[in-house]
Amino acid sequence: MEVALVLFLLIILVATGSQLFLLIGAISLALFALLGDVELFSVTKDMFDTVNKPALLSIPLYVFAGAVMAKGEIAKRLIDLMIAMFGWIKGGLAIGAILACVVFAAISGSSPVTLLAIGSVMFPAMLSHGYPEKLAIGSITASGSLGIIIPPSIPMIIFSIMTGADVNKLFIAGIVPGLITAALLIALALIIARRYPLQTIPFSMRNLGKNFINSIPALIMPFLIIGGIYGGIYNVTEAASVGAVYAILIELFYFRKSGWKDIANTLYDSVVILGTIFIIIAMAAVFNRFLILQDVPFWLLENLSGWVTSQTKFLIVSVCMLLIVGLFMDAISAILIMAPLLLPMARMYDVNLIHFGIVFTLALEIGYLTPPVGINLFVSSGVFNRPFGKVVAATLPYMLIIFLSLAIITFVPELILWVEGNNAN
Repeated sequence: MEVALVLFLLIILVATGSQLFLLIGAISLALFALLGDVELFSVTKDMFDTVNKPALLSIPLYVFAGAVMAKGEIAKRLIDLMIAMFGWIKGGLAIGAILACVVFAAISGSSPVTLLAIGSVMFPAMLSHGYPEKLAIGSITASGSLGIIIPPSIPMIIFSIMTGADVNKLFIAGIVPGLITAALLIALALIIARRYPLQTIPFSMRNLGKNFINSIPALIMPFLIIGGIYGGIYNVTEAASVGAVYAILIELFYFRKSGWKDIANTLYDSVVILGTIFIIIAMAAVFNRFLILQDVPFWLLENLSGWVTSQTKFLIVSVCMLLIVGLFMDAISAILIMAPLLLPMARMYDVNLIHFGIVFTLALEIGYLTPPVGINLFVSSGVFNRPFGKVVAATLPYMLIIFLSLAIITFVPELILWVEGNNAN
């Protein structure tokens, strides 16, 4: 009863906007103190062991690389290329925005960073060519969420730490779901675009060639990261380091539009992000240990096993739970709490951890687009200077498309299990 009360209190406090790490840490430490049979030294050791993971160092590096390019020239060159390639198609700028988000997502690993980098340039361009605000806002906001499913993905790194899944395989497995989601978003954008008399940009091979050459530094980046991981040249953390150094060198010495002061400010912001994530992960480790000591995962397993009788039913229940949690928590926080709870049942039903990690990420991606705490909705409202309700209404059709992508990936795991030859993780 006490555990249920604590969980209910936690959800209420999170929903009201309190700081998650403070809530989890304070509640967990208080509960341990009340139990009286657990040494607090062992609790602090758990906190240290959880954050003492080399993969965590990749998070600020990916964010840093993405921020450097977003504030510099690389993002602009990438967008110019997409406009040159697709501007002649009715609805082509929406295609360009979505594909630009795909490429940038393969650089930053962050949904908000992707949305900021692409949206700040593509939104004015779409409006200037007669695109209705609803189409522009919806397509950019939804495709910005691709930042957490297309590798490198920060939530995938956290899922790997919490479950032991191979993060390299998670990254590679995220490529197909990301492309499927992007293709479905493009199809919807083109269908909507047919209703409006949109302006197009005459196609020019000369202009395309010029913009392709100018964007080569941006196009190299995803291959540098994903290609190096897939080819076994370096691991996820080393790939993040390579990407960060590459971004600095290109912006400082090739484009020469950014200075050392800009790099230093961006680095400072990235370090702050790392500190925040470390605190949340450490506090979540304390909370998860308390849940384990109180046999909460086994209680959940016992109560659900009566009517969850197959792998398919388990996946459906998991998705429903994640969609609900995603209404009130960001993806990282949801993974920190839900992954350890659902992991025993996933193993019981022989769910492949790579498949489960992708389903986890896609389900929580929808949370970026659902109120009351949908991060991308607030970012879009701020970047585009539009009312929150208008952003929600514009994004709704695209969010439903991501639901379709989630259903496909959930029930057709073969689309991603080629990563490990269909062997269980």
